[in-house]
Formats: sequence, structure tokens, C-alpha cells
Amino acid sequence: MHDLCVERPFCYDCTRIGPVLKLIIEDDEGRKTVVPFVRDEITIGRQEGNTIRLTERNVSRRHARLVRLNGHVVVEDLGSYNGTRINGERIAGQSPLSEGDLIQIGDYDLALQAEGAANAVGPITTKVPTRRQEAEPEEPERSESEEEAPGDGDEHDHTPPSQASADKRRNSTSIIRLDHVEADRPRKLEDIDSKDAPRLMVLTPDELRGQEFACIRTELRIGRTDDNDITLDHRSLSRTHAKLVREATGEWRVIDMQSANGMTVNGESYAQATLNSGDIVELGHVKLRFLTAGDAGDGDDAPASEGGMSKMPLVAGLIALLLGGGGVAFWMSKQGQGTVTPIPPTEPVAIQQPPPEQPPAPPVQPPDENKVPTTAQTGTTPPPETPPSTEPSKPPEPPKPTLEEHLANARTAFAAADFEGAAAVLEKTRNADGKFPPGAKTLLDEVKTERTFKTQLDKAESALASGKVEEAKAALEASAKTGIFMERHAELKGQLDAKLQEIEAAKVAETAKPPPAVVPASSKEDPKATAAAERDAQTGALVTDARALIKGQKYREALAVAEKCSSLNPASPDCELVLGIAKARLNKVDEGAKHYQRFLDLAPKDHPSRKGVQDLLNQYEDSKTR
Repeated sequence: MHDLCVERPFCYDCTRIGPVLKLIIEDDEGRKTVVPFVRDEITIGRQEGNTIRLTERNVSRRHARLVRLNGHVVVEDLGSYNGTRINGERIAGQSPLSEGDLIQIGDYDLALQAEGAANAVGPITTKVPTRRQEAEPEEPERSESEEEAPGDGDEHDHTPPSQASADKRRNSTSIIRLDHVEADRPRKLEDIDSKDAPRLMVLTPDELRGQEFACIRTELRIGRTDDNDITLDHRSLSRTHAKLVREATGEWRVIDMQSANGMTVNGESYAQATLNSGDIVELGHVKLRFLTAGDAGDGDDAPASEGGMSKMPLVAGLIALLLGGGGVAFWMSKQGQGTVTPIPPTEPVAIQQPPPEQPPAPPVQPPDENKVPTTAQTGTTPPPETPPSTEPSKPPEPPKPTLEEHLANARTAFAAADFEGAAAVLEKTRNADGKFPPGAKTLLDEVKTERTFKTQLDKAESALASGKVEEAKAALEASAKTGIFMERHAELKGQLDAKLQEIEAAKVAETAKPPPAVVPASSKEDPKATAAAERDAQTGALVTDARALIKGQKYREALAVAEKCSSLNPASPDCELVLGIAKARLNKVDEGAKHYQRFLDLAPKDHPSRKGVQDLLNQYEDSKTR
């Protein structure tokens, strides 16, 4: 047995680099599947537990196996009822295989192919000689265990394929190309003209029903999140559930991206499948109808027409190809074209590949070496070529922006406060029903909200300039939750607070009046009392002068008079008051607050300016904590 590495297998018995083989399986309807031959033994049969499970009833439970021996591959029939054939000859026991040999098991054709054969210029063909007539073995008796298994019919319950159909298939040329079934190979991404683009129409669930998506690129990802080309917000879908691709031959294929809930086409599970117009694709619990350009969808959940997909999947089971114990999923694919092209058994004729038809209105595509014309697959005669138009060809239209590009452009305009531009870009993301995708709807709501905040901030700025303090205050409160204009909002809020402090200080200055001079009751003059009276009179005069200067907005002169007053009579609360007002007007707010506090310490409780000064100090303390 060989210990082989996937990328660079090495044969330890013969000390040479061996080819990486692939087993290609084709059913009677032309659908093909590729299985990497990475194990030393592959078992084939209908029951679970085989490496490859073929579900047709003319395949035995354990039908055959492929084994690597001394650098070669042999096939061994495991006593199957309908037998195993190589190039039309029924085998008994083990028989060696060569690349290109055709293995026939029930309704399935299998062939070995080396890695890299898909890059050949022409198709790989296997020519099968006329079948030798031989008697089929009699039906063996069922074992006791088979009779006791309820509902598990074997191949004995079904007759083998008719002689005519078997000879027709065995006398035909099987055309197998790996590039038709390798879904993960790189593809060239191109835009498709909208008038030539097929569509996907949502049938269920009701909340998504009626939505249509034009397939305007040769590869589109479908899933639940916004980073997909087609977004379907449904919990049964994976983040990226499937992708839709157009092959170089022009056929469209849907491929499951290892989703959690899988994919069906026309009710049958597939890992990948070719689509025809009208086919029903179900991703999770979301059903979509695939329609080619010009086809109208009736919108119901009816099954696809006869032109759609076959009703029998090629392989229903899981293929356990283990490398170090890891499982590799069995990928399934379906060819939408017909079966193989029959040729006479005595004189095989090579299939000629006609040149591809020239499209009437390109965009021009670079040549694809692996491209196979549709007529070579279907065996039909190509229609006559249309004469080239005498009109000069139009230059290809520039590709339309994708949803992601629209959203990026809208976010750029939004960040620059260009709300009208952002809204105009987002309008282009509406689907056929006029609805916005989820990401675009959220961004549009943010644009509208910030546009309203900007209007309120403009109103607040105008009101402050006009001295309308209450109007400015209301506008700033309405725009307090802005995200883009936070700095502008904070600046206008500071201007509003300064205005409010000026108004309050002016009220305090108006209400503060000097107390009346005390006239001594005794007729006999006391020298100390006389000096105090003179000081109080001078203090009152200085306070009056300072208030007049403040009212005339001569704050520096007022500050000089107030300081003289405080120096003359340090215990005078009125001197401290006008001193605090003058410093506050000169934007020395912290120093002014100290004089206000000194005023509160000196002034009697019934002083007329006490409450106003207390309110100013409270506002000052609040502004420091914000």
C-alpha cells in the first residue's frame, strides 16, 4: 500500500512521483461528479458506509472497490448482482485499470483521470467497443438478513437496464471535462448588460416575497449579511450561503458555500447544480426562481417546467474521503446539457468543436483556452452565424457601482456633512419594489437625523447673535444628541452660558443699593463715630461710581474704583459685590466667584442682592462639574 501526500504524492514502493488521480462519475442523465483518489481503497455501493454511495437500485449494497497496488489501480467486483464492466466487458475478481478506461456500475459510468488533464485543449474521450453478448447470472437467493430488513429493497427487486439502452450507452463516447465540475476554480469576474442578465425572484417567505435581483456579474454571493452581492435577511440563511456563477460556456451554476441548512434545486439537495430558466432554488427556508433574460415569473411556488433540472440527484450519500481521519464533503454537480454523443462502434469519429458564435453586442472578453462551445456538449448543429453589423460597435458601458460602492460613497458624503449628496446616492440603492437594503435604510435615517440637528444649530447661532437667549436655548436642547456637530454644539452652548451669566449679573447690579448713612442719635459727636460715618459715606459713593461704570461697560475703570472701595472698607459687602461683577465682566470668572463668596460671608441675610449672587455661584459650580 502507498502512503500518499495530497499535493505531491510519493510512491515508497517504486520510489517515483506518482500522478494525482481523480475518479469521474457520470449518471445516465449526463450529470458528473469528481472524487479525488487520495485513499488506497475506495468502496462503491448503495448502502451507507461505502466510500462512494450510488443510490440507484441496480447498484448492489457493496458493489465494487478500487485499490492501489504497486503503483497501479485495480477494480474488483464484490459479487454484485448486475456486475461490473470495464469498457463493456464484465469482469470477475480483480482487473487492472488504465487512465481512460470506462467502468460501468449500474446506470453509472466511472473513469480515472490524472490531475491536470482538465487543462487539455480538447475533451477527454473514452471509446467503448461493441458489447459482447453473454448470459446474465440467475438471481441468487436472498440472505436471511436481507429478508428481515423491512423497506430495504436490493437490486434484485429491479431489472437491469434494458439491452437497447445499455448497448446505446456502451457504444457511445463518454465526454468528461473536469472544468465543467470544478466549482472552486478561479473565474474571471465580468459585468453583464442588464438587458441580458438573468434574475432571481423570491417566492417565499412572505416578508421577502416579490423581491427580484438582477444577476449583473458573472459571480454573485448570496447570504444573510450586507457584505454579499445579494442580501436576504432571513435567519435560515448562513452569512454567505451560496454563490451564483456563469461558466465560460454561458451556463449558470449555483454552488452551496458549505451552508448550515444546505441547498436544494427543484426539491432535491445539491452541493452545486446547473440552472435552467424556471428552476426553483431553496436556500435554507428561502425559495427563489431563476429566470433568464426575457422570461416572466408568475411569482408562485410551482415546480420548474420540464426544461428545468432533473429530478434525480447523482449521489445522495456522503463520501468519506479521509486524510488523517478528516472528512471531505462529496461535491455534486449537474450538467444542464444533454447526454453523450453516440458514434458507430467500428469507426469512431472525433468530435469537431465548432467556433463559438459571435455575440451581436460585446463587451469583448479575453479568450479562454478551456472554453467548450455549447454545441459540442449538446451534439446539435450550430445555427448559421449572423452577418456582422455594418454599424460601428458601441464602446462597452462602464460597470455600474455595486451596493458596497454606493454605501461607501454615501458614508463619505455623510462624514463631510453633505447630507443632500448622501441621500441622493442612497436613493440609487432601492430595489425593484422601491425598498432600501437594510444597510442603506439605516444610513439614510442617520442622514435625516443629522440634517435636522444642523438646522437646529443654525437656528441657535442666529438667535444668540440677536440676543434671543430662550430661543437659542431651545434649539441647543433639540440638537444635543448630534454626532457630527458635537464641537459646534459645545461652542454654542458655551456662548449661551456666558450670555446667561451676563444677564444675571446685570440683574444683581440693578438691585444692589448702598444702605442709608447712619446718623448718630447723640447730639454729642463721637470722633470714632464721625470717622465711621465718613468712611461709610465714601464707601457708598465709590459703590455708586463703580455701578455707573459697569452699566456704561467701562469694566476696567469700574474695577479700579471697586478695588479702592474694598481697600477703604474691607468689611463692606457692597465693595466685594461690585468687585466681583467687574472681574466677571473682564472674563476673570474664577476671581469674580471669590468676591461673590466674600459678599455672601459679609452681607446680612436680608440683603436685597444676596439671592441673586447665590444663584450665580450655583451656576458657576455647575459649569465646573460639566
